Amino acid sequence: MKNANLNIDLEQLIELAKDCKHQLELQVLEKCPFIVQVGELTIATDETGKVVVENVNYPTQFTRKAVDEILKMTFRNGNDDVVKPKIYTRVEWYRERLNKLTETIEFLKSSPSEVI
Repeated sequence: MKNANLNIDLEQLIELAKDCKHQLELQVLEKCPFIVQVGELTIATDETGKVVVENVNYPTQFTRKAVDEILKMTFRNGNDDVVKPKIYTRVEWYRERLNKLTETIEFLKSSPSEVI
């Protein structure tokens, strides 16, 4: 049973890695090229325009002006420690994500019995 779940999760990770690779291959001019990450979460805005943190595969992208406004805000983790946002271009963010996914996929393929 656990191996079946692991195989499904592995397939999902492989599909996500393919999506990230596709994002890296896109050659587009962007008005909003920046992604802001706080810890492992990315910054977005809700329907009212309020800044929120979220865990998504396709993060919200911002202009430089919006990034400057976000950097004026204070973000805290569960221990109430201040967490400084990191700013990425779309390509940098997807490249880092793809690298993490690739490492995870290789680990799971090489030793699935140890992971369970």
